[in-house]
Amino acid sequence: MHVFTNELRRSINTGMLLAIIGVGFCICFDSWNDLMGSIKENNGILHYFFWNSAYGGVCRSYILPIFAAIPFACSFCNEYNENALAFIVAREGKTGYCIIKYIINALCGGLVVALGTALLFLFLSLIFPIVDVSIQDVTLTEPFHLWLAIHRPVLYGFVEIANGFLTGLLWSSVALFVSSYIPNMFVIIVSPYLASFILIHTFRLMQVDNLHRFDKWLTGYSIIGSSIQTLIYSFIVILIIISILGFLFTINVRRRIENELHR
Repeated sequence: MHVFTNELRRSINTGMLLAIIGVGFCICFDSWNDLMGSIKENNGILHYFFWNSAYGGVCRSYILPIFAAIPFACSFCNEYNENALAFIVAREGKTGYCIIKYIINALCGGLVVALGTALLFLFLSLIFPIVDVSIQDVTLTEPFHLWLAIHRPVLYGFVEIANGFLTGLLWSSVALFVSSYIPNMFVIIVSPYLASFILIHTFRLMQVDNLHRFDKWLTGYSIIGSSIQTLIYSFIVILIIISILGFLFTINVRRRIENELHR
């Protein structure tokens, strides 16, 4: 528990603060002109800016994943390049080191995106109404969590934040996984961008419909049944992915540690 606490403290750094701010700006930049115009005219709708970003925002799709990796995904790379693994493993053990590193990094990435989303949501809610109350007859299958935004706005905010947390879990885990193969800081930070690009365009080339694309579930672009049901599906899919990545990360890091100890 002591080791876990120490790693958690290391993850709380300046990079985390910058990443949280960056997440908020990523969502805003996808509709920046509209946002600035709405602030000036005081006629915007909070839901619109998240909807616009979900609809095809480049920043939210490709740049936001980078911010999830900034605070802690390079920690293994730094320790490996500084030849500090032997000393750390002597205290924590090989498997314990891998598990703690992976969990802390995933939680850190999740918190960064969740907090960035939450702060942006709170800020916009102080300026704009969450949704246009004149909208009527919204069904449960309406995309972009519109039903929740109209009928249960507080829950809508929590769903957006939860989706942000899951997004951060995914992309920070991808970055740490890459670091076990390529211990280069630039590659690690950029890897979530590349992974997101490959994932999205693979879905497009395979002509997977939006209803079955979990990347669309995370932004609220597509909803299966209801917002909460879709959130559960997203959690299951991402849990499976990060579990596989964590298993492969542990195997590769153990191999690197053993090679370093036998030099």
